[in-house]
Amino acid sequence: MDNSVASELVFLDPLDQLLFAERYDLSPLQAADEAEVVAVIQQSLMSYPDEGTVLASTRRRLPRFLASYQEEGSLYLVLRDRLAGHVIGGVGVRPFAGLDPREHIGEIRELVIGPAYRGLGLGRKLMKVSIQKARDLGYVRVYLEATSEMRHAQSLFRRVGFRPVEFQQKENSNSRREIFPSYFVLEQAD
Repeated sequence: MDNSVASELVFLDPLDQLLFAERYDLSPLQAADEAEVVAVIQQSLMSYPDEGTVLASTRRRLPRFLASYQEEGSLYLVLRDRLAGHVIGGVGVRPFAGLDPREHIGEIRELVIGPAYRGLGLGRKLMKVSIQKARDLGYVRVYLEATSEMRHAQSLFRRVGFRPVEFQQKENSNSRREIFPSYFVLEQAD
């Protein structure tokens, strides 16, 4: 059985769709993928200080990563490079902050692309499919959380329709206060 959800990705260029399908596979997290996914997430987290709840909660979830995405209203999609034969990223959708999925408020978590695959538009594709999966799971409002160092991610969130709803302050290396968006929201119309 093919669990791939890559066919659900929206491509403006048919050639781009063909090239993506030949090179990458996007499918729900399976037990056999868990260790590889956790390793990619840990590798990505190494470049960020353990700041705020976004990274702390991800680090707490890693020892039982698969189980955390088997809960009702949860899904983790694994991005695999078919040619290299390994996991290169993924993205999760879950109920927001432990809410019941029937509250229709979700969050996108653990969006990660391995360093060698950044800058290829894969993060944007993962965001688009995760928004659709959130809609399929019944979420009408979806949140994202970010740290001040996640500038590329913050830009991506805005480009796909999220808007900042909460800001935090941090003192930067020049002892100046920096204000950055820490939570983003996307309201999904029916």
